[in-house]
Amino acid sequence: MKKSGKPAFKVSFLCERENEKFPWASRFAPVAERVLIEEGCPGNVNVVLCSDETVRTMNRDYRKLDKVTDVLSFEWHEDYLLGEIYIARDQVKRQAPVYGNSFYAELKRVIVHGILHLSGYDHIKPADRIVMRRREREVLGLDLYGSEKDDD
Repeated sequence: MKKSGKPAFKVSFLCERENEKFPWASRFAPVAERVLIEEGCPGNVNVVLCSDETVRTMNRDYRKLDKVTDVLSFEWHEDYLLGEIYIARDQVKRQAPVYGNSFYAELKRVIVHGILHLSGYDHIKPADRIVMRRREREVLGLDLYGSEKDDD
């Protein structure tokens, strides 16, 4: 932390579309910064709101999964950039009701999810999924998945 109380790193909220503003960026930034500090991973992060097609292409090219997903995180671990998070705007809008969320709440959830990936969390193995979901709930103060779904 700098002496001013602001972190010595920045979480930047960007949009793929020109002249588009990332919704609620000023509300999401403190949450993202807090998680990075708590996880011991203070570093610059870019969060980019994209089309489904952009995220699907990235998912296909980098993960060999030819389908849209809500969020992709890419670790850089460079002096100037910890990583980047790409969010599929319309996918997040579509899935928000599945989790009983508004677009705002679901966008916040996927930002936290992406930040946790950049902090070393994963959810491929069931035991890791339990740990990551528990941490998401701690950060968000919610049980978005349902406690009984921890082991699925």
